[in-house]
Amino acid sequence: MIIRLARNSGFCFGVKRAINIAQETAGKFKNAVTLGPIIHNPQMVNRLKADGVGYVDSVDEIVDEAVIIRSHGITKETSEELSELNIPIIDATCPYVSKTQMVGRKLSEEGYDVIILGDYRHPEVIALQSYVPGNVIVIDEDSDLSDKSFNKAGLICQTTQSLEKLVKVVGMLIPISKELRIINTICNATNVRQESTAKLAKNSELMFVIGGKNSSNTKMLARISSQYCKTVHIETADEIDRIFIKDLQRIGLTAGASTPDWIILEVYNKIIEISESNLPRAINIEDISAY
Repeated sequence: MIIRLARNSGFCFGVKRAINIAQETAGKFKNAVTLGPIIHNPQMVNRLKADGVGYVDSVDEIVDEAVIIRSHGITKETSEELSELNIPIIDATCPYVSKTQMVGRKLSEEGYDVIILGDYRHPEVIALQSYVPGNVIVIDEDSDLSDKSFNKAGLICQTTQSLEKLVKVVGMLIPISKELRIINTICNATNVRQESTAKLAKNSELMFVIGGKNSSNTKMLARISSQYCKTVHIETADEIDRIFIKDLQRIGLTAGASTPDWIILEVYNKIIEISESNLPRAINIEDISAY
């Protein structure tokens, strides 16, 4: 049996930065919370809670804690509410998310109707819309735009979207826009993870995609992988069943940008355990063969 890990897997820069900020904040303040889960990985959120960083879902729940802004960012209105509470505010918003907010605002100020390619339910997109002062709509590749037309349209993306979706949406907008400006705000970390996942899936019999079930970028990896081989999206090693790996020789692993190394290691070692493989257990992520 060969078990390989997609070369670009796990924590991205923005997530590493947010987790580091949260851990540093726990060391500085007796009480600290994040406004919403800091990243979309329940296991990491629970570990931070054990370290002294809980989370609340709304400003109303904040009593007298230091508040950490999660990696997805918060709405402009929520930011203004927080500033009135006279409490420490630590911003862990991913810099690429902040940049997209700035781009959206600038396009609007230049007279463009701003179009966001993304999931309207996702906290990053909800926050992004609030920073656009003018007309803004959220679409995906399945949106019906038959009744739409634009004089000046500016297209930006949720940072975890795929290039494939962006290309499709551009094709939808060209016929209905007199002027179309496209700013590719997909994070490079997203692109390289998707490319690595596709490459490994093409050479695997089964792929385990590891990450939060509520993680947009992890779900995208699962979608991409499923185009090439059987794919199972899991959060933890406990979800692996012997039946998944029976008689398989080439198993691939990939992980979303909010998946910590220790969960990837647990999955790898669980596969070895239940398959009774002679492969050595991994102590560090570097022990797993990358592809």
